[in-house]
Amino acid sequence: MLEDAIKSNDILYPEDNNKIDHEVVIKYVPFVQDSKRALDEYSSLIFMNGINTISTYNICEDSLLAAPLMIDMVVLGELMTRMTVNDENLGPVLSYLSFFFKAPITNHEEYVINSFTRQREALINFLKVAAGF
Repeated sequence: MLEDAIKSNDILYPEDNNKIDHEVVIKYVPFVQDSKRALDEYSSLIFMNGINTISTYNICEDSLLAAPLMIDMVVLGELMTRMTVNDENLGPVLSYLSFFFKAPITNHEEYVINSFTRQREALINFLKVAAGF
């Protein structure tokens, strides 16, 4: 999330200037089907209050991007069903699999993390502990 990037760098984003404007618009276009298009623009102030804008245009096949993530999710979910803690089955810990979802739903609301960076870090740390590191 953009907010995580801002909070993680006090030098680039001082605390008194942590409100960054951003807008996300997602529209479904039936004609392009699985082909998704993204136009991202990043604007910043430059010398003498000038504005610099960097634009990127991306076209990708949505299902081709999602398939490897789905395979990883299934493999990790299955792995977790075989793990035990204090001789009890761990089960598919959905809060750790939240890394694969924008807004995860789990059976323990207090464990939901809605931040890509923190979700990834939680999953990696969990797997490190499980592997004995």
